[in-house]
Amino acid sequence: MENFIKILFRSDAKEKRSLPKVQMLKIVVVEFAEYGNYGFAKGLVRLLQKNPCFSVRYFDEPFEKNFLDLQGRNFFDLVDAGNTILQKLNADVVIWGYQENENIRLNFQTANAYSDWHNVSCSILESVFVAAEFFEHANFFPEVLENIITGVIATAISEQRIDLKFLKQKLLKTVITKLNTGQVGQADKIMFSPYVMNAVGLIYLSFAQHDLSKRTFNAIKELFSNALAYQNQIMQNVHLGCIYKNIAQLYETALKLDLDGHWLLFREAITNYRTAQKYLDHYNYPYDFALIAFKLSQLYFQYWKFSNDTQALRDAVYFLREAEKTYTQISFPELWSKIEGYLGYYLSLLGMFSKSTDISLLAIKSYKNKQIVYRQELYPVMWAKIQENIANVYYNIGKNAHDKKAFSEAVSYYQSALKVYENKKMQNEMNIVHSSMDKALKAWKE
Repeated sequence: MENFIKILFRSDAKEKRSLPKVQMLKIVVVEFAEYGNYGFAKGLVRLLQKNPCFSVRYFDEPFEKNFLDLQGRNFFDLVDAGNTILQKLNADVVIWGYQENENIRLNFQTANAYSDWHNVSCSILESVFVAAEFFEHANFFPEVLENIITGVIATAISEQRIDLKFLKQKLLKTVITKLNTGQVGQADKIMFSPYVMNAVGLIYLSFAQHDLSKRTFNAIKELFSNALAYQNQIMQNVHLGCIYKNIAQLYETALKLDLDGHWLLFREAITNYRTAQKYLDHYNYPYDFALIAFKLSQLYFQYWKFSNDTQALRDAVYFLREAEKTYTQISFPELWSKIEGYLGYYLSLLGMFSKSTDISLLAIKSYKNKQIVYRQELYPVMWAKIQENIANVYYNIGKNAHDKKAFSEAVSYYQSALKVYENKKMQNEMNIVHSSMDKALKAWKE
């Protein structure tokens, strides 16, 4: 284990990154226990306050905390309660604590926890277990655990938070440097916990997600593999699901950065995400399931482009539909509209290749759903782009089904898009639409 960490956190890692002065991260620690054993959270507050990058607040307003056991449909309550605290206190991260036997389980929540679709994500279900006695004596808290907690806090910060991007890098770099100072050998028992190995792997994957070398890939993979090797210490299946999810994220990141072995990377990313979903099921953990479903849809679509396997395109549509069940129009209007846009595109391709009018009409329906959010009066250019996409679908329906009415619809939608482009003086877009409309008109009149 020590050798893996030494390789992973070698002294020359990411030295080229320049980290400017950054703001403070606002953290809220919620009292760990509902009844009795108060004070553990205050111990964590004192510990985190030692970090000059943190502004830490203690929260102990009374409310039912039964949802903190991470079981059942109460997970909705956990997410909602955390988001309420984040908004109320204008915080960046909420830390939950829950006592399980002699340990305190820590979980970390941010407002963007399930909306950062295209980056390495840190689930609220990611858990770090710490012996309860450490919180009673903060001065004797193991430094390696202190650094790991700091690293997971940083990992939880979404890449969407541009204002916190450099702070995230600084915190991760500091943690990586400290983990390379030799303290791993002084804490073998702690480091051989599957939860710690999973956390350390996730910390470095988060830091290296934009610049992942083959050597770093192998070292992180070794950490996650060792976490799985200690399954007898894993307390709940949900934690096992998080490890499989992170293994999949590692392969997906390698695929994005074009490391060698595309077929293997696709296979392992997809297989591990689907395994994770068996533990993070839609009924009990809908947000994790939906986020993974979206990532699977993107992987299957990329695999289709790579292989021309039509079934992969169907799978991409299927997993988007699964994500759509959680990212609903009412709860997540912007994210829902993005899913509808992807569905429109994927279904339009599937309809074109299968020459299915029914599938093509479903694509048009999805595009129109996207316009519910991107209305013409608020987002004229985006609305026009969607009109152009709908016109393209109608044109393909006309070609495949020899349908004159479809060509007529295509011309109508092209004209509405063209009016917006002309108003905005978007010459390139105007040229493209004119060319497309000429083809539709010609086909209509033939």
